[in-house]
Amino acid sequence: MKLTVNRIVKNWDGASKIKYTTTGFVENSMGPGRRFAKQNIDNKLWEDAFKQFNLTNIKKDPFYGNILMNHYKDDAFTHIHQDESQEGHVHVRTNVMLKKPEEGGDIIIDDNTYQIEVNDLWLVLASMEKHGSTPIKNGERLLFSFGASVPEKEVEKILQCTK
Repeated sequence: MKLTVNRIVKNWDGASKIKYTTTGFVENSMGPGRRFAKQNIDNKLWEDAFKQFNLTNIKKDPFYGNILMNHYKDDAFTHIHQDESQEGHVHVRTNVMLKKPEEGGDIIIDDNTYQIEVNDLWLVLASMEKHGSTPIKNGERLLFSFGASVPEKEVEKILQCTK
C-alpha cells in the first residue's frame, strides 16, 4: 500500500509530552512476554498525533482506545495480524516508541520492516494493513498507541492511487 504521507515522523516532539501509567497491565494472550494497559491522554496530543499524517476527521477507537504496549521478555513480538473496524471506517493507529531493546522491536507492515527509534511516531492503517513487530532481545519495548476510527473517505486522501 502506497501512502502520500511519510509513514514515520522521526523524533516527534509530542513524544516528550506523553503522560502514561504503568499500572493496570493485562497480559496479552497472543504471546508470552507481552502486555498492554489502557490509557487516558490529552485530546490535543491525540489529535496532533493524527495530524502528523493529515488525518483530522477522526474519533476515538471504540475497540481498545489508547494503550501502552510492552514487550518485556526476550523473543516477545507482535504476531502479524489485521484489526477489525466499524463499517465505513478504518481502524488507524499512530504509535510512538518510548523505549527500545538493544535488538529487535521494529515494525513490520505488509511484509516491510521499518527501523524505529525512541520518540519516532509511525502510522498503521490497522484494519487495512497486516502488521506486527520483530522479536526483542536484551531489554524491553515500550510504545504508546493512539487509536482512532477514521472514515474511509478521509483515509483515501492519504493513499496513492495505482491505476
